[in-house]
This record gives sequence, C-alpha cells and structure tokens, in this order.
Amino acid sequence: MLLLGVMGIGWALTSATTSEASRPAVLEGLRPEPDSQVPRQTSIEVDVPVDYQVEIWIDYRGSGDLSANWVRVPESEIVVVEATGQYSWRPSAQGSLLSEWQPGQQRVRIVWDTKLGIPDPGVYEFSFRVG
Repeated sequence: MLLLGVMGIGWALTSATTSEASRPAVLEGLRPEPDSQVPRQTSIEVDVPVDYQVEIWIDYRGSGDLSANWVRVPESEIVVVEATGQYSWRPSAQGSLLSEWQPGQQRVRIVWDTKLGIPDPGVYEFSFRVG
C-alpha cells in the first residue's frame, strides 16, 4: 500500500513537470501563442482574472549571449485594463527595454499573484519566434 502511495506521488510530480507546455488555468488568454511565429510589432498580451496582478519579464540577451538575462518590464510601460484583467506590453522607441523585437527566438516570463486575499503565485515561461 505504501508503495502505491509513493508511486502515485511520483506520477503526480512527473505529470506536473511533463505537462509544463500546457498553459496554467489562471492565464485565461496569452498572446502570442507559445512557439508561434509573429511580426516585429507584436505585443505581449496576458488575460487573468480581475483579482490578479501580473509582471512581464523579457529574456534580454545581448548579441551572441546564450545565457538568460531576465529583465522585468517596468509597470509604467504595461497597459493594464483593470476591469478585464488584461495586461499588455510591446517594445517601443519610447520604452526603456527594447525599441523593437529582433528577429529570432524570444522568451517571456509571466509572473502572477492575487492582489488581495489568499496568495496564488505562479510563473509561466514561453517563447515565440519573430520574423
């Protein structure tokens, strides 16, 4: 009986790590779709329940740098529609991070938690291709 319990826990942990490609339920909408190909003017758009808040992080790698360098998008550059729980950001000439997406693979990290009440933190990373 103990062996079955241990096997069940192992299966649950394995399932959680192997199903990382599936989007968490709290992310009601996400654009661009993971692994999609998009034009340079693409925005990151995240839809969550209205009682959640979101941080958007960009893997800001220099030319030829293969290691991740996560940089948080400043809150002042994220457009938030509180009534619908939509958060969006796109590179712009006036922004502090990127003036435009560069061709190639781009990685994004979405971090969320509830605004009030019981915490429900989470992180989801995905990539898309520009060009």
